Amino acid sequence: MWSSFVFALQFLTRIHIADLEWDYKKYGQGSSFFPAVGFIIGGFLYVTAFIGLKFFTPLIVAALLIVIGVVITGGLHLDGFMDSIDGLFCGRSLERKLEIMKDSRVGSFGVIGLVCLFLIKLCFTVELLNIGKIGWLFAVPVFARWCIVYSIRHFPYLRQSGLGNPCSDHTGKKEFLTASVITAVILLVVMSTEVLVFLLLIPVNHFFAKWVNRTLGGLTGDIYGATTEIMEVMGLIGVYLAYTTSFFY
Repeated sequence: MWSSFVFALQFLTRIHIADLEWDYKKYGQGSSFFPAVGFIIGGFLYVTAFIGLKFFTPLIVAALLIVIGVVITGGLHLDGFMDSIDGLFCGRSLERKLEIMKDSRVGSFGVIGLVCLFLIKLCFTVELLNIGKIGWLFAVPVFARWCIVYSIRHFPYLRQSGLGNPCSDHTGKKEFLTASVITAVILLVVMSTEVLVFLLLIPVNHFFAKWVNRTLGGLTGDIYGATTEIMEVMGLIGVYLAYTTSFFY
């Protein structure tokens, strides 16, 4: 279990805590701890916000939070997001879409998508910082990484070889249940009644994965990265609406 957690932490972040011998199965079972890794990322975000707001405006702190998120993850999910946008919206054949997604070079659609993503993140992060609550700093990264596990568990993996293969092969009912329990406990602790908004966001993740599966014939590691970024944005929007409306009270 410890090995699986370490594999998950060192795969999803730049945090290195141990040198482990490669184990395909334990690496794949690390998906159980993806939400826990999200909680650790949330801890870095919380510290950044706590200290930053003592010296800077919410706008500056919001920008710092986005940068910290990129630094901690090494831009892993953003790379997948840009590759996915390039491929999914290129308007080419299936074979060409997959080639574009595998290409390390970033196209115009990916750049445009990244700019839009950062703008939305920045705006909603500023507004949430102005509200003054902190639970979302932990909840959003946790939920977004649970969404990866959901997609891994419920949709087929497309490529014959890739970083997602171990997770696809070894994310069973036990791993999905473990990830779900970790997510539920964290969300209930860090959020109040607003936690219900995340239940409403699960269908968004499902239908995105379903659309990709229908479009490409399966999911890829890039799609997992895109899932994280998209669901983080949806989480920010959802939490903002939960905090600013009376729906959850």
